Amino acid sequence: MGRLMPRRRGLRTLAALAVAVMIGTSSLAHAHRSHVTLTRVALNERSGLWEIVHAIHYHDALRLLASLGVPDNVQPGSIEGRARVALEVEKSFRWSTLDGQSLTPLTVGAELEGDNLLVYQEMSAPTSGGRMVVETTFMQDVFADQSNHILLDYSTPRVTLKLSRGQRRAEFGAPRAVRAGG
Repeated sequence: MGRLMPRRRGLRTLAALAVAVMIGTSSLAHAHRSHVTLTRVALNERSGLWEIVHAIHYHDALRLLASLGVPDNVQPGSIEGRARVALEVEKSFRWSTLDGQSLTPLTVGAELEGDNLLVYQEMSAPTSGGRMVVETTFMQDVFADQSNHILLDYSTPRVTLKLSRGQRRAEFGAPRAVRAGG
């Protein structure tokens, strides 16, 4: 019995070391090389609203919060963290018609899903269709290589606008809104 105790301690120590190594390499494996957000724009034909979902990688959202001076104990998954990131989304994305009419999305929520923080917005779709403009500076002051991709999920084929420091603005065709019952 005396010989098994040191052996079990040794196995426990080895197991603990293996877990520590896996955790250490696991965090490296989950690191990502580029700083990209994805914004999905879809048309809800029943309500006539555009549904907008911004996906921000958790670690990028953490860096955003730190750059805003938010205390370290506020994480992207917390209520305050989600609210601060959503506020930055509201400030950093501007939507308008080509003739300059501003459109303001309403933020309806945010949640953590997997490795991403999702910020949900909706806004009235222009009833006339036509050309639209989106501009963004989202997280460009946090990461020099920040890229914000906007997927127009209503178009066929799907169109993705790629915005960055070098190109902060893009024009696109808006679908004609179909109101429920109309």
